[in-house]
Amino acid sequence: MCGIAGVLHKQVTEEPAAIGRALLTMATCLQHRGMDSAGMAVFGGANSGLHLQVMMPLSRPLPEPREILDLGKGRLSELCPEKAGFSAAIRPASGNALEADLALIQALEAGLPGSTVSGMGVRMTVEKAVGLADGLEGSVGSLTGTHGIAHLRLATESKIDPAHAQPFWGRPYPDLAVTHNGHITNYHKLRLRFEAEGFGFASHNDSEIIGIYLGRKMAAGLSLHEALAAAGKELDGSYSCIVATANGLGVVRDPFATKPLLYVETETQVALGSEPQALYRLLGQDAVIKEIKPREVRVWERA
Repeated sequence: MCGIAGVLHKQVTEEPAAIGRALLTMATCLQHRGMDSAGMAVFGGANSGLHLQVMMPLSRPLPEPREILDLGKGRLSELCPEKAGFSAAIRPASGNALEADLALIQALEAGLPGSTVSGMGVRMTVEKAVGLADGLEGSVGSLTGTHGIAHLRLATESKIDPAHAQPFWGRPYPDLAVTHNGHITNYHKLRLRFEAEGFGFASHNDSEIIGIYLGRKMAAGLSLHEALAAAGKELDGSYSCIVATANGLGVVRDPFATKPLLYVETETQVALGSEPQALYRLLGQDAVIKEIKPREVRVWERA
């Protein structure tokens, strides 16, 4: 049992929405579904270009900037310390961008022991913490943007640490994050296939496979809706999943519908959550709540 949530403002407005605050509001209502770790991915206004985030163990000091820049082999700049690591701008790769980004991730994680590249994108910011959702108040509460997703984890397998917390970035595909409640039973088979193709993983959590699967499908030319439909057929297990891209949110639910996923849609926004009280807390008691059906795929993208 885990808790998942998402929110999307469908229309472009002059003032960005308080997405971080909305996600925290829903997360506190879903906290009982998972107290081991919490995480959120917020999609805000475009930065000057591609950037990445690296999580470092709190027990270790940040490396010297020159060490980080050397590992980036000329692709990193604008280093910025963060609570549990750092962020940096990424210069475009020459040649095959996928291979170059995979190599950059591998170099950073190998050269900075214990580190995890937790996100990469133009619009996406990922924050994670071990423990309760209120541990994200300082880093997420003030984040604004257009949409985002949240996760409350009850660990049933793999370690409890920031690297195993969700949302998972669909590495190495930019601006793609997934939050998932359930279990992917053919995870090991898919992981071996992707590792043979050169993909790397930040954790041993089965949920991480979903973002990589979807990113790979969309890189091959499928739409988000088509990629989610393919996932619903190829991923075995029981699951409800919310995926966020630079443009919006999508959901898929397994054929057995054992993991709950509800939503409210109005003219201006969409909100999703594992339980109704999270939606009522955000939108009021008059909200009309519907359920994502078994095998259902839905996509909401901003105008």
